Amino acid sequence: MSEHRPWWWVVAGLGGVLLVLFGLNLDLTGLFERPASWWVVLFTLPGYALLLFAWGRLGPGWRRPRLTAAIWGIPLLLALPMHSRDAYAYAAAGRHVAQGIDPYRVPLGEAGQPGLLVGEHWADTTSVYPSLQLDVFGLVSRLTGGDLFWTTVALRLPSVLALAILAAVLPVLAGRLGIDPRWALWAGWLNPVLLVQWIGGAHNDALMVALAMAALLAATDVGWRGWRGLVVGGVLLGLAMGFKQSAALFGLGLVAVAWAARAGEATRLEAPWRGWPRLAATAVVPGAITVAAFLASSLSWGLGWRNPTAGSPAEAVSLAPLSWAATGLRVAGVPGETVNVVVTGVSALLILVGVVWVWVRFGPRGDAVGHPLPFLAAVLAIACVAGPALQPWYATWLVPVVVLCPLTPRQRGAWAGGVAAVALLPALQDVLPPPLALLAVAVLVLPAVLRRTR
Repeated sequence: MSEHRPWWWVVAGLGGVLLVLFGLNLDLTGLFERPASWWVVLFTLPGYALLLFAWGRLGPGWRRPRLTAAIWGIPLLLALPMHSRDAYAYAAAGRHVAQGIDPYRVPLGEAGQPGLLVGEHWADTTSVYPSLQLDVFGLVSRLTGGDLFWTTVALRLPSVLALAILAAVLPVLAGRLGIDPRWALWAGWLNPVLLVQWIGGAHNDALMVALAMAALLAATDVGWRGWRGLVVGGVLLGLAMGFKQSAALFGLGLVAVAWAARAGEATRLEAPWRGWPRLAATAVVPGAITVAAFLASSLSWGLGWRNPTAGSPAEAVSLAPLSWAATGLRVAGVPGETVNVVVTGVSALLILVGVVWVWVRFGPRGDAVGHPLPFLAAVLAIACVAGPALQPWYATWLVPVVVLCPLTPRQRGAWAGGVAAVALLPALQDVLPPPLALLAVAVLVLPAVLRRTR
């Protein structure tokens, strides 16, 4: 292959991005919420397919992943929010903060121009995000003077920062875990799902994931007789929770990684009862620091995201099976508040049972380190599937974690199919209800996955 030929795949990937943006803008008749035209998928699906193919052709051996991410990401940085109206909710919360209005008390829909563009399910609700994230939204609103376009552009800057953090963290963490750093950077960072969802969608999961992965890296540090990594990891995870509360799930992975770094082979030589107190300390110390850091980051606006006015993720139909059940109950005449309580309770129970099961299967014990990264990946997957809501950008929690797991060739084939499915889903969800979009992407991707995993 010619030395310059891979650059053609970089250009092809850029062409895929531009084709997606062309289709989305061609269908643009205003900024108010409305269903997408059916024909928009004639642009977005081929565009994403071309981007995926170019990314696959570059592969882990490509020497310019960071430059490639910049080339593919710049058009996304300047685009209108893609496949989601969450960025307008962020802008609305930021406008409230910039004006000194409590976003935990005043609905997002009352935030002037950005409030008019908030998705219909959330316009009458208050903010669900932690105080630190609200402070960032407010800072963005002040810096842009409240200008709607530049606010949506500036809301991508935290995602760019997150990608920079992850680019520094992921190869180092991969090396410490015995995974090829080049594979980790290509598969877990130069990944179309991350670029589209974090930059194009402007989702605030980006800094949460990047800081959580940095916490995992810190957990491998055994300085100060093993305590330094626990302290730094706890602080980083608390900050991650300050951007999105879901970062708490990574705490289980932090404990598992820290235990593996500190226990190693010596743990297998001890009686189990001797190891359990050490494992408990490995969990309690970073856990307490995480909670303290999160509460410290919440001083500005408090914990108002817990208010009943914040709404429930179960109120909107998503990819989560429980959201389908919730919709069925509402159609059957069950009051909405009752549905939310039932679905939230069932979700919590399912997640608890699932986490206990994967802990027994993969998690750390007093006399064994378990399998830290597969354990964390399983925890995140269970939380996504059994949660009251599931969106394509939730997959970005898993992407950098799964690539750090020791995967067989078959598992890598299945993983590649999963990436393709998640990359194509937003285009299909623009024109189909989530359950039908999921079925359609299964029809498109599953045959190829089955061929690769035989």
